[in-house]
Amino acid sequence: MMVPLRALRALASVAATGSVSAAARVLHQSPSSVTRAVQQAEAMLGVQLFERGALGMTATAAGAVLAERVERALNELQTAADGLRMRGAPASAAALPRLASDTLLQALVARAAHASESAAAAHLGLSQPALHQALRRLEHVAKVPLFERTRVGARLNESGRWMHQQARLALAEIRIGHEELARWRGQGGTRVAIGTLPMASDVLVPQAVAMALNAGPGVHLTVKDGTYESLTQMLRTADIDFMVGPLRGEALAPDLVEEVLLIDRFVVVARVGHPLHQPGRKASLKRLAPYAWVGPLPGTPAEAVFDRLFAEAGLAVPRVILRAHSTAVVRSVLLASDHVALISPLQVRAEVQAGLLAHVSASLPGSERAIGITQRCDALASSSCLDVLAALREVAVQATLTPY
Repeated sequence: MMVPLRALRALASVAATGSVSAAARVLHQSPSSVTRAVQQAEAMLGVQLFERGALGMTATAAGAVLAERVERALNELQTAADGLRMRGAPASAAALPRLASDTLLQALVARAAHASESAAAAHLGLSQPALHQALRRLEHVAKVPLFERTRVGARLNESGRWMHQQARLALAEIRIGHEELARWRGQGGTRVAIGTLPMASDVLVPQAVAMALNAGPGVHLTVKDGTYESLTQMLRTADIDFMVGPLRGEALAPDLVEEVLLIDRFVVVARVGHPLHQPGRKASLKRLAPYAWVGPLPGTPAEAVFDRLFAEAGLAVPRVILRAHSTAVVRSVLLASDHVALISPLQVRAEVQAGLLAHVSASLPGSERAIGITQRCDALASSSCLDVLAALREVAVQATLTPY
């Protein structure tokens, strides 16, 4: 059961100030209302959040965990208010963190995810008029319009998209706080959502997921694949906790941070029985160039490596008749034709071990790239997320020790 944001604000303020009276002054509320809010939170959660004493109130370990997450949620709403003011909202928008409720934030998130107010209302179990009223109240609190009318209906404007992103982050912090308390009491674990790029979806992520699931039943995992661009957007709205795949290095956006797990090197792969498949011998790029290639997507680091390898060998970039993001598509084409592809050995390890595909070149010097984890700079991983990250690091070590 989720504690209302109104009560959570009181909890966080008492934890920060050490007393009900001080928290009441900060919140512009009566001490009795703050006391009732804290008692409501403890009753709903079934756990003591504060130690009461003559000198004030001190958060218990459980209370400190939840208070930290609430503070982070309120900081996200403060960031939302600051951004709205930069987009034209008056100074009174600064009251957003104090006035926004979880109902208003959930209404915005639901409306952004559905094509109509009716569908969003049904998702939340509300009537359409109730949802509409919640959205209007949020615009009143934000002091700017969040939607624009188009020929196909209402959609978020720039301010609305900004508010939506920060609302998602705030709600995620509150959810994680509740889940951490549930895990604390042995009633379940936090949810972890992993974004995976094709290179990581064949070995690293599946093995880490299996390891995390075997370690205990408390973690609930979701794995989402996509392009780098789509996954970074999911990161920014807390749809995923982190993503795994090739890193961007110097091209990384300033709001993200990377951790290297291993260094990968490309190899040219073709089906067993391909004209250039000769066990014990490796073909040069010059011999491989005339064949039809399955190439990486335009604008990706893999495409830059592809082009650079041939340029450094003094060769024209070969004919690429198919560009694919999906490892499954690339493997299927290779198995059914004489095409060749520049690919990570990890992506085809199972097919090579099964004798279906083969490395027809040696690992190519100059094709090195870092594979690892990307997170938001300001992210605070949950306990379950930390367990999955630890599993990923262990799997990466084993991957570097295992011959391709």
